[in-house]
Amino acid sequence: MEDKMRDRNQLDFLSDFHEEEQGYICSYCGEYFEKGRVYPVEGRWYSAERMLNDHLRDHDLIQEVMKLPRSSTGLTEVQETLIPLLHEGMKDDEIAKRLGIAASTVRNHRFRLREKEKQARLFIRVMEALNLSGEETVPPHRGATMVDDRYGITALEEERVIKAHMTEEGAIRIFPAKEKKKIVVLKKVSENFKTGTRYTEKEVNRVLMRIYDDHVLLRRYLIEYGFMDRTKDGSIYMRR
Repeated sequence: MEDKMRDRNQLDFLSDFHEEEQGYICSYCGEYFEKGRVYPVEGRWYSAERMLNDHLRDHDLIQEVMKLPRSSTGLTEVQETLIPLLHEGMKDDEIAKRLGIAASTVRNHRFRLREKEKQARLFIRVMEALNLSGEETVPPHRGATMVDDRYGITALEEERVIKAHMTEEGAIRIFPAKEKKKIVVLKKVSENFKTGTRYTEKEVNRVLMRIYDDHVLLRRYLIEYGFMDRTKDGSIYMRR
């Protein structure tokens, strides 16, 4: 697997993997397993499904979530420190000694975490019952590093942005300055690349040059906004 440059976001971890038409993508690291392909491992051959299951065992949900920014997890700095220790099965006295705090303080934090869980469960029920009216917004793309009001756009609004800023052939007529519209256009551009296919920088440039004069800027934005990944040496690009 190629090394990834970009962190995942909280939406990725709602499931361990994402199924695409042609394969499976690990939510934690982005590794891709192509359906119908057999993978050689130590003299044996495994299906994509078997490879995915074996691969997922290498990831720990707690460790992966702790890599996310607090803006995504909602955890405090103390909770980020405490949760991995609780996950290890450490007792209150052991944690207190490790952190240099009183055991009663650890018990208090355990209580707060349980209360946070109850609040989260209650909030989910409230949102399910609320059934917000109005036209549904388009879900954020998987690589979005921070989901905010920039993603509050409906399918109809998205269509209007595309018509205003792009030609019928898919070339960019006017590159938008507003963030919300910029994301819509970049999403459309990213559809020129297939999920799971590895592209060289030259191949990416060739596609982007047909779409916009400043293909270097366009390529940088695709990476920056999480529509594409690239290896650390910049030799390989993949659509998120």
